[in-house]
Amino acid sequence: MNNYLIVYDDIYLLNTKIDEITKKDFKDIDKNVYDLDEKDLDDALLDLDTYSFLSDKKIVIIKNIENLNDDKKTTHLINYLDNSNPDNLLILTTTKFNGTKKINKTLKEKTNFIKLESNSNTVIKNLLKDYKLEPGVINKISIYSNNNIDIIKTECDKLINYKDDKTITVSDVEKLVVKHLGDSSNIIFDLVKYISSSDKKRALEQYKLLQEYNIDDISLIGLIESQLRLLEEVSIYKKEGLYKDDIATKLNIHPYRIQKTMELLSSTNITSINNLIKNLSEIDYKVKAGLIDSKDCILMYIINI
Repeated sequence: MNNYLIVYDDIYLLNTKIDEITKKDFKDIDKNVYDLDEKDLDDALLDLDTYSFLSDKKIVIIKNIENLNDDKKTTHLINYLDNSNPDNLLILTTTKFNGTKKINKTLKEKTNFIKLESNSNTVIKNLLKDYKLEPGVINKISIYSNNNIDIIKTECDKLINYKDDKTITVSDVEKLVVKHLGDSSNIIFDLVKYISSSDKKRALEQYKLLQEYNIDDISLIGLIESQLRLLEEVSIYKKEGLYKDDIATKLNIHPYRIQKTMELLSSTNITSINNLIKNLSEIDYKVKAGLIDSKDCILMYIINI
């Protein structure tokens, strides 16, 4: 049965599971995605009922199925599940699954039901499965990444790009992985918000708050740059007409973080973002070259925005 219902709490885990499902019999087949936040179920149903002239096989993904109600359209979907086309792969996804809802009970009975729950240790093991890990590496990455799956993926990619000998030690993690403190993440987001809108006064207030977390300015450069580059990517994709969830899928980042980042675009533009990244890179270079004291670099950066 090529019909799946996936309940998930992290976009990276969802994409990994979809890749796993498709790689056997539906490898290299284009995915037709229908987000019920933005499109009507009729579009997806028409796709399922239509035979493709270009390929015998088809992948149809219907997102945010929590928006379904008991009506003619969902009856049509249930009828399809009872007599589904074996050349079609149908994947229904949601982050909000109400198991008591009648339509959801029916969908669960008539599909392969999969519930994905974030487990940072499992994600790290999968990402670094080709590497020999020194005892303590997985725990250290989890702690440094604050058990955030998006951050874990970014930091594991960094370790993979750095290590050629297929061995990762605790020392490697301490050198390369940025420490992310839980409550400080919102302050960092606000710091970037005020930097991107050239609000020096409020940016300085956020910087002062961050000093209470004992995050050094060198680490802050990396955190600010990461958020600015995400802002740059989101700005480009939004200009191309992509929606929040499409951008989240492309970047393997949770939709909520994309949504929050999109909110910043109302007070800035791509030219300003590029200038902020350029100026930050210059500050970083001057620190590493010994031209300015690392303790003053973020202060200087904010003053000159």
